[in-house]
Amino acid sequence: MVQEQIHEDIKWLEGQLEAKKRELSGAGTEVKEEREMIHDVLKEIKNEESLLPPPSPASISDDDAKMKVAELEEKKHHEIIDELVGIAFSKNLASALKVAESFKNSHIIDEFHDTLADHYYQKLLDARKLK
Repeated sequence: MVQEQIHEDIKWLEGQLEAKKRELSGAGTEVKEEREMIHDVLKEIKNEESLLPPPSPASISDDDAKMKVAELEEKKHHEIIDELVGIAFSKNLASALKVAESFKNSHIIDEFHDTLADHYYQKLLDARKLK
């Protein structure tokens, strides 16, 4: 189940990357590195929830997200980021983003987006989906 969800999230992310590439090339803008585009996609989700991947049965509720934040608040910064990345790969991307946003701490959210972008980029490379 978890591997299927990761596969679905990566498939969704590939679609978002392709859309981003079309958007940049259509606007005559230089196409960025794929790692940077992944980061941009994750940042855009923050501002536009309709961009989130479809929820899955593994998605967590708003209340569960708040409970997870309360549990993580006592941890060190890097532990929080690691835990959020773990949620992305054990539950799904939407759940991890929901918990991160529940922190209402822009530093944690930004670092999480950066770290998650690196992890997803590596997953995409591992899946030989990127050149």
